[in-house]
Amino acid sequence: MSSTVRRIVAGVAAIVAVVVLLVLYRDHHRDVEADAGRDQPVVAPSRLTEDSGTVVVVLDAGERARVALELAALRPAARGAERRLSGEVVPETERSAVLRAPVSGRFTLPPGARWPSLGERVAAGAPLARVSDARPLALPIGGVVTRVGAQPGSLVEAGQALLEVADYSRPLVRIAWLEAGTSPPSELRVAPSATSPRAPARLIGPAPEADPVTRRPAFLYRAARAWPGATPGTPVVAFAPAAREATDSGTFVPDAAVVQWDGLTWAYRARDGGRFERVRVPTDRPAPGGWIVASGLSAGDSVVVRGAEELLSEEFRARVTVGDESGE
Repeated sequence: MSSTVRRIVAGVAAIVAVVVLLVLYRDHHRDVEADAGRDQPVVAPSRLTEDSGTVVVVLDAGERARVALELAALRPAARGAERRLSGEVVPETERSAVLRAPVSGRFTLPPGARWPSLGERVAAGAPLARVSDARPLALPIGGVVTRVGAQPGSLVEAGQALLEVADYSRPLVRIAWLEAGTSPPSELRVAPSATSPRAPARLIGPAPEADPVTRRPAFLYRAARAWPGATPGTPVVAFAPAAREATDSGTFVPDAAVVQWDGLTWAYRARDGGRFERVRVPTDRPAPGGWIVASGLSAGDSVVVRGAEELLSEEFRARVTVGDESGE
């Protein structure tokens, strides 16, 4: 091979080497940029803006349709003022029953019977148990099983309690009456908490003992219906009408408009241009189906009654930068 050919071959090899190095450098640079992009925090587009010092969530028509946002106009509310009283559910011996073994022997079940478990409801008069050859046993009243004293197949003694039930379908409540010298109302409403649905209750008469907390006279009321957890010893809140001339007026905010955050309750009021601002809703004046508020919201305001949770999520999602870690 002549020297000229060797020089040509060497030059081509050098050019190829340079091209390969350029391609490798370009690929490496692209990989470095991609890794740097992956390390950048992902910032979601914010739908928050500030209007006269108030932070509002802004959604266009398409976004409002996506979350099925629904509005309702608030209305004025006026009702008779209420007195809030404390009380508790009290036991009743006449509304409880014990199924006892009439004789000693083996405890079995009659044909077709099923032995109930704790907390289960049983019907009055249904055959439940049999001891030896004695007649099948049944309860005189129906109710919820509060104690299971034996299991089928075991040996029992005469008089042994096999099952205890109590009827909590119409709880008896003791209400402390705080107004000395006045008579309690013939009817009031009771609930397990201030914001729970209320049940009407009618006056039975004075309680045999004073209220254990206030040491004031107490009265017994029969609730028209039960609620979850209405067992003896559980507290209740009673609502009695105040003086006839007293009123409790304001704006009624329905339950559907209220969301909870940071231990407080809020509603989103609609403003022009698809803007929504979060407004505090006090819950110290409950009403059936919602609350009565004296400030913040007014009759005629439009509030979100469907989709408020999405607005709350949108508001606080915009404050979070993905990639940041707590404590950094």
